[in-house]
Amino acid sequence: MKRLILIPTLVLSLSGCASLKDSLIAGAGAGAATGGLIGNASGKNGRSTLNGALIGAAIGAGISYLGYKDKKKKTQEKQVKALEKTNDTPLITQPKIKRIWVEDKISGKRFIKGHWEFVIEENSEWSTK
Repeated sequence: MKRLILIPTLVLSLSGCASLKDSLIAGAGAGAATGGLIGNASGKNGRSTLNGALIGAAIGAGISYLGYKDKKKKTQEKQVKALEKTNDTPLITQPKIKRIWVEDKISGKRFIKGHWEFVIEENSEWSTK
């Protein structure tokens, strides 16, 4: 009987989930079930089962968190590598921009606070570098 429960528990613990919340729930559930089975098998009372389930849930949630973060990091690395390989966008130079400070100004009944104005002096150009 214990083997019948242990096999689905192991399958659940090895399956991946799409979100962190799902991963933590699945990891905690699988850990609680596994810990409860181990606690029940090794203890003489229901308290061993409860303690095993609580410890298993904590360990399962921790392992699923680490697994999720590792999987997410590897997925991001693969995406970056794929973008680097397929990036055929030509390069352009940065435009040259001039920054000009405009002093406070009173125009009729209006007060215009001093501010920066930016002027494009030279546009971007295609680059081969």
